[in-house]
Amino acid sequence: MTLPALWAVTHSRLELYHDIALGQARRSFRDAQWASALGFALLAVFVAFALRSGTTAGSVVAGSMGAVAAALAGYVSRTFVKSAETAAAHLHAYFEQPLEFSRYLAAERIVRDCGLDESKRAEALAALVSVIAAGPHALARDSGEPTVGAI
Repeated sequence: MTLPALWAVTHSRLELYHDIALGQARRSFRDAQWASALGFALLAVFVAFALRSGTTAGSVVAGSMGAVAAALAGYVSRTFVKSAETAAAHLHAYFEQPLEFSRYLAAERIVRDCGLDESKRAEALAALVSVIAAGPHALARDSGEPTVGAI
């Protein structure tokens, strides 16, 4: 493939990745809101039943059902929130990539323009290539910084 064709394919894949991650984040956040609202509504309904119940047993049963419904809705909401957080981490990685690439280009320009002799320039470029090949997660692990998945 020619470089322009390869660039176009890569860009279309990045756009697809961005669309998928953004859609997942939106759906997860929306579903978490719905689950929270449903849990609160069920809690309110069961509290109303408990207050209107004529017997102590009926009040306890209705109150217990409300607590179980609220706990279940909270669990489901937390699952959707966790999914939204994961999608946000993926979006962060997506938008971090151009900055990472610009750092590599700046390092290459510095090595090229700093007036090193050929052997020193080759050493510096070899070190730069090894850093690029290792990826940003290797740098974060070595420096103790959190990786994208840990954010």
